[in-house]
Amino acid sequence: MLKSMTGFGKGTAVSAVGTVTVEIKTVNSKSLDLQIKMPRDLSACENAVKKALRDRVSRGKVDVFVQFERSKDTGTKVQIDWELAEAYIGAGREACERFGIGDGITLDQLFKMPDVFTAERAEIDAKEAEKCVYEAADEAVRNLCEMRNTEGTYLDGEIRRIVGEISEAFEKIKARAPFVSVEYKQKLTERIEKLLDSKEAVDEQRLAQEVAIFADRADITEETARIESHLNQISKYLESGLPCGREIDFVLQEFKREINTLGSKSNDTELFGAVLTVKSRLEMLREQIQNIE
Repeated sequence: MLKSMTGFGKGTAVSAVGTVTVEIKTVNSKSLDLQIKMPRDLSACENAVKKALRDRVSRGKVDVFVQFERSKDTGTKVQIDWELAEAYIGAGREACERFGIGDGITLDQLFKMPDVFTAERAEIDAKEAEKCVYEAADEAVRNLCEMRNTEGTYLDGEIRRIVGEISEAFEKIKARAPFVSVEYKQKLTERIEKLLDSKEAVDEQRLAQEVAIFADRADITEETARIESHLNQISKYLESGLPCGREIDFVLQEFKREINTLGSKSNDTELFGAVLTVKSRLEMLREQIQNIE
């Protein structure tokens, strides 16, 4: 089953360290481009996110946003430097006695004294935090994959429809090709007979040479063989059930070169019309392939 590269998933996990929320957004990209934005408290848990994504997302621009709300039990702790506080208060009292002013140091003033109070964030359990991040990321990835699979199912139908139209037009090319040289010979004979006096016979040897030259220039045997091979490759990739966007995109580049060469040899209106149909469907197919993993 094909997977789209576009999707969104969200997951939340709660543990003793707090609540972790992971949001993942993916869009099209030629390769895997992973960007993870995490709060400082969880910076050591980035591998947990990568572990959740491993083997489940292989292509696309992946943006991961991690939010963290600490548990009250692991909140901020305020430390008091008692010796420094006593030194400030003692120095204040000495100043009051020296200058004859009232002793009125308040708690508000004490809070404003440098380095007396320091706020420290308590360390969180690293293993518990990593486990919580993985659980949230795993849920987010599962939701992401569900959306990508749903979109992929739709793309699979569209891609198969377009491939079917290409195959149909290609069959018309193969069916028409053998008659091009025969009809060219008939038309050439008619033109020569009109130019020559009706009593004069057409030089069959010269006519055969001209037809042979035309047939050689218009021969598309090699191109049709390679195009048929490309169509078979695309079908095999679609049936493989594996990520195949890059592989099919490469095959389409080769396919385009072959159909352009074939088109340059097409001197027949019906044949050229079928070639144009293949070209237009190839562009449609390539646009859709850009969306799959």
